[in-house]
Amino acid sequence: METYCTPADFSLSQPTLPLKASIRDMMQVQQHYNLPDELFWELFNTRVLLNQEIDVISYVQRRNRPSA
Repeated sequence: METYCTPADFSLSQPTLPLKASIRDMMQVQQHYNLPDELFWELFNTRVLLNQEIDVISYVQRRNRPSA
């Protein structure tokens, strides 16, 4: 008979690692903004891969402005 671990069992036995601030930022962006995929991945590249601090609100507003 096999024994299966429940998520509760796993969380008690395994220490969790803190999330990188950049990953946490991207989770907040995903929760608070309805961004097109292209813009989300552009933000992801800048914030997570390049680890650059960005002002998400300004970035989104600048990118969503209609071009003249």
